[in-house]
Amino acid sequence: MKNGHENTALATAISMLSNVSNGQNRMLQMPGDGRYQPKELKAYLGYDQWVGWLIIVEWFWMRTLAQMKVMPEEDAALLTEERLSVLLLEITTTRQDAKEKASGGHDILALLALMREHLPKELHRWLHFCATSYDIINTAYALQLKATFEQVFVPKLQDLDALWRGKTADNAMVLQSGRTHLQTALPVTVGFWLANLHNRFVNSARKALQLSKEVPGKFSGAVGTSASQRGLVDSRGGERWLMQMLGLPVAEVSTQITPPEGMARFYHELVLLSGALANLGEDTRILQSSQFGEIVSVSSTSSAMSHKMANPIAAENVAGMHVTVIAEFMKILMTLVSDLQRDLRGSSVMRSYSAVAVYVYQQILTAERLLKSLMVDKARCRENFHTQERLVVAELLHLFLQREGLPEAHHFVNTKVIPQAIASDMNLYQVMQGLVSDSGPITVEIWRHLQDSNIVSYLTSPEKYIGDAVEIAYHEAENKF
Repeated sequence: MKNGHENTALATAISMLSNVSNGQNRMLQMPGDGRYQPKELKAYLGYDQWVGWLIIVEWFWMRTLAQMKVMPEEDAALLTEERLSVLLLEITTTRQDAKEKASGGHDILALLALMREHLPKELHRWLHFCATSYDIINTAYALQLKATFEQVFVPKLQDLDALWRGKTADNAMVLQSGRTHLQTALPVTVGFWLANLHNRFVNSARKALQLSKEVPGKFSGAVGTSASQRGLVDSRGGERWLMQMLGLPVAEVSTQITPPEGMARFYHELVLLSGALANLGEDTRILQSSQFGEIVSVSSTSSAMSHKMANPIAAENVAGMHVTVIAEFMKILMTLVSDLQRDLRGSSVMRSYSAVAVYVYQQILTAERLLKSLMVDKARCRENFHTQERLVVAELLHLFLQREGLPEAHHFVNTKVIPQAIASDMNLYQVMQGLVSDSGPITVEIWRHLQDSNIVSYLTSPEKYIGDAVEIAYHEAENKF
């Protein structure tokens, strides 16, 4: 086989399919809410485009038969790009539906009838030869998924990644209160906050790309034994050759359908990617709230309260869309089981699997809008930190005292040092100085050891107690998808 030539042929076929979406009278609605229909996906996931993926698989199976010398050379010569182009242009899923309804209710038989209308009679005998419907359908799902992710998702993920890394680097040194349980914890930086979320995002994006290439196709017949090929075709390599042409792995073992785990794993990774985006949205809306006021992002006013200027609509949409993604993924989880070789319960559900991709892509677009608009109020960050900056180094103090052998050091700092600091408006160093006593818990020796240590600078300048936050932010800003 000439893999380079076949890869080019596949790229040409997918390009043809994409281009016909610009034609008139194509219904390009995708699964999901009509409000969320990203135009970039319509050429791949639009309703009338689905039949095109089926046509491509049927077409490349005939090319496989030609490669195996099952099809005579004079018939193989009829497999021209022009004929494939006509099939992709003239046959839509809507036309397939009408044909199916008129001819008795089988979608693939309806497709074959439409294809024969546009193919020379010499090719009719090779159309769907030794195939079952789900050889075509499952393989088309895998091809559609892989092509959509590689050609549409990846470029947009790269755009979002570059934007995210830029914001991380720009804010790597901007001091911010770290929070746990929504309470002030230790100081971090805005870049560190963004770095953590970006790391989750980029790892899921990479894994999704890997998994998009692992969803298998199959061409092993009605129950997965390749019985008709063994009876009628001398070569045993048909399925493998076809999948090489399509750039898909071969299912190790299949029944009439491919094992469902490969596709489920891919879509699950999209759910995880969705979760990272949702966390960005959730954090942004919290930090943009009146109580925090550290972040500004694209917002709307209120229909009732005219004083409001900052309903964080993009952040809320990114966060909320995750719920829809999870709900759509449940359909995939609920169709992992089929009876014996297969049944038809899951086939209707599979038609809307791609709603997961539609909603996640919408999230990506909204997250891009959010990050483009995101601005940091450095003064407010500093102001918020200042309200408790004297207290946030308590961790360092109690660990030092613990190392010095003070019993119940955490309890001592929590119940003795911190209340005095709050009541007196002193920093922890000043409070400790007042607790030094030969007979008290803070002995002169402990105080001397503290004086000789580097923690004095942290107790008096808590903003320095940021550990590796800046380095982590800058490092993550180089972690390119």
